[in-house]
Amino acid sequence: MKKILTIYFIGMIILITNSCKQDTLAPVVKDNVAPGSVTHVAVVNLNGAAKISYSLPNDADLSYIRAEYSIRKGDNRETKVSRYNSSMIVDGFGDTVQYQVKLYAVDKSENASAPVIINVHPLKPPLKLVRDSLIVSPDFGGINIKFSNGQKASLAIIVLANDSLGQFSPINTNYTNLRAGDFSTRGLPAVNTKFGVFVRDRWGNLSDTLIVNLKPLFEELLDRNKIKPIVLPTDAQLGPQYGGGVDKLFDGDITNNSGYYHTGDDSKMPQQFTYDMGVQAKLSRLSYFMRQGFFYTLHNPRVVEIWGSNSPNPDGSYSGWNLLTSHTQVKPSGLPEGQLSQDDIDAANAGETISFPLDAPKVRYIRFRTLKNWSNGSYVNFNEIMMWGDSK
Repeated sequence: MKKILTIYFIGMIILITNSCKQDTLAPVVKDNVAPGSVTHVAVVNLNGAAKISYSLPNDADLSYIRAEYSIRKGDNRETKVSRYNSSMIVDGFGDTVQYQVKLYAVDKSENASAPVIINVHPLKPPLKLVRDSLIVSPDFGGINIKFSNGQKASLAIIVLANDSLGQFSPINTNYTNLRAGDFSTRGLPAVNTKFGVFVRDRWGNLSDTLIVNLKPLFEELLDRNKIKPIVLPTDAQLGPQYGGGVDKLFDGDITNNSGYYHTGDDSKMPQQFTYDMGVQAKLSRLSYFMRQGFFYTLHNPRVVEIWGSNSPNPDGSYSGWNLLTSHTQVKPSGLPEGQLSQDDIDAANAGETISFPLDAPKVRYIRFRTLKNWSNGSYVNFNEIMMWGDSK
């Protein structure tokens, strides 16, 4: 047995020694020999980009392929892909003209091959496709801009108008990567106004500017002192022990200092409360403010419907009510519950805005219906509501 154990341990020592020798890395030897160039190059032109395919040189120490090109005068770019790829995408082009691309094969010693020079002719870039799709129309207190973005490109849509000094300059920027959408620029008087709209991509390319002359629709902040709660039989039970009633939503305080609206223990989803605006108005927007300290969490409304009526049924049913709009609140950062970015905080402090369609009827009574809160629970609480529209 001792002999067997001795032979076993000697074998293990030899095995470990050999393994250590096999794992020893040899030093990298640098040379000055450039690899061969890529061959059989083919180009497929894309929107604002091009896909370049090629055959790799037969060099054992090949490291990567590099493309060098300019997307406009003074803006030189390069794209690199590893030796395990036989194609690459070059992008950032803001036009459909011819662009020159130089392809280099580079080895592990950073020796570059002779360049292979090719020409690409990108298709119309996304920012120009979006610019062509723009539809601008008057909106309450400003204009509304609809757009299509089939490539889902990351773009900025910039709105221009004369500022307080009479300078034609940006007054709003909408960042998007949505396939389609619309946004409004507000806070402007109902007078004939010159507007400009252009599109910028992430490489700094700019579209031409669309110029329109439009008159914004009249809009005013409705007087909160005229707004009074009314209680219908099917409205949510209140929980004064937690906060307060519907009147707290119109006291002008977006903090927790004067109390906040809070439903009671017996409340269930969906639930609603009702109020009289004191005037009949064609509504443009509504902003609600979440409870301080609980942004994008707990009992703040998340999925809501806004209903309007001029003669609400006293039985609490939805007979005589019109669904004005539906809305789902989105957390700007997308961070998990309990985590807030500065964008989240800024958006919460600015209020969650719900826009009404231009064809919504004039109404006097509002039903704020919550379908889902941020905790998927049964309570609803938040601080304040502001209403805008035309009551003339």
